[in-house]
Amino acid sequence: MNKRNKGKRPTKGLFILLFFFVILLVINKTNWHIGTSVQNVKPVLSHGNAATSDPSVSQGNAKYRIVIDAGHGGKDPGATGASGQYEKGFNLFLAERVFQLLEQEPMFEPRLTREDDQFVELEDRAAIANDWSADALVSIHGNTYTDQTITGTETLYRHNDSIPLAQTIQEQVVKALGLPDRGVKEEQLKLLSLSQMPAVLVEVGYLTNPEEEDFLLSSKGQNLAAHAIVEGLKAYFEQNIPHRQPSGNELQEVSPPVTKDDSQDHRQKDKPFENKVYFNGSAKDGKQVALTFDDGPDTIVTPKILDILKSNNIKATFFILGNQAKAHPDMVRRIVEEGHAIGNHSWAHPNFDKISMAEAMKEVEDTQDVLEEAAGFRPILFRPPYGALDTDKMTAIHEKNLAVVNWTVDTMDWSGVSSKEIMRLVHKELKPGGIVLQHTANGKNHLANTIEALQQMIPELIAEGYSFVTVPQLLHLPDSQ
Repeated sequence: MNKRNKGKRPTKGLFILLFFFVILLVINKTNWHIGTSVQNVKPVLSHGNAATSDPSVSQGNAKYRIVIDAGHGGKDPGATGASGQYEKGFNLFLAERVFQLLEQEPMFEPRLTREDDQFVELEDRAAIANDWSADALVSIHGNTYTDQTITGTETLYRHNDSIPLAQTIQEQVVKALGLPDRGVKEEQLKLLSLSQMPAVLVEVGYLTNPEEEDFLLSSKGQNLAAHAIVEGLKAYFEQNIPHRQPSGNELQEVSPPVTKDDSQDHRQKDKPFENKVYFNGSAKDGKQVALTFDDGPDTIVTPKILDILKSNNIKATFFILGNQAKAHPDMVRRIVEEGHAIGNHSWAHPNFDKISMAEAMKEVEDTQDVLEEAAGFRPILFRPPYGALDTDKMTAIHEKNLAVVNWTVDTMDWSGVSSKEIMRLVHKELKPGGIVLQHTANGKNHLANTIEALQQMIPELIAEGYSFVTVPQLLHLPDSQ
């Protein structure tokens, strides 16, 4: 019997040791970061001390931690698209697709701020990223506007350290979707302000534009947008941050290869502007604002506007129609002689999305010719009628050495809204570096509301600390070609 007991004891002891080893292994595994598992992320209310703003791989983790935020949710539906569907659904579908793609990338470990139709406070979304020591946060949204013809992609940021991430993602999304490039903009949004790492909000496209919404809700649109966001993240980290890989218990930095596109450098030297649509200048230049006036000149409204600007020693920018310049060359000359900038606004104000490339280029060239004849030079600025311009036409106009400029604040003055409403829009939407859209012709009641609002606007904005500049000054461009 003693022999039998001696034969069994080692087996029993080994079983016990194995049992405890398995238990310890399970406990430890629950504490590890597993990049390929979907984790239920609960809002965290506590905020730690502000971390460094330089993006880097989280300590002890070989992967870049990316928080993907599906905007809105639950009781907050977001915008209502042209079809009546809510933005929150679009945001979640696209965020989940981005999450799935990031899981397949060895360099990333993703998390979602919400995985279903739930409401999460903005503070809690930021806390999820902050408390996880994320390396980047990308918030996904669909855009909206009262004018259903408005289209395009834009990416928003709050802090300067987020600009490279915003630019890289914006570039990839525009390239993939083929939508107009509405640029990278600084916005004082709570989620972006509270995030302690590079954070951006991607307005993928306009859900209020029926054609754009239909595309963005399709499987093709979702896949293209998701892949573009992932490619933007990959390019950002490869270009800006050394990738860290584990070597034993240590992490070694491996710098990515640096490539140089000589042809792109050459293009940048040839043209003082980017191949995109400008909507604003840089807030880093201080509280500057550019007043712009479209559709003129005429002999009724334009002289009144010029008189107000002259009496206040304010310089503005006039986007001129070719047919109006041909009819009133003396007024064009007065605008230039009084120190204002001028830009090309097409010949007869067609919607460039509804005309051929040849027709569009003729609109631009004919206007350039008549402006050169009247003013003595060819402008460097172009503003598309209705702000509508597809990518191909934008590139063609850019090749004509013209910078494409839209606006930050649409006063809707042409529609006959009151001067009080104009001022409300200006105070609500204007930020440093903003461009204000008004008109000098083709409005109701000879734009009496524009005249009245302008007389209020100048002293009120001066009192708020704003200085007035032309668009070329705001964008650091020359006045002419």
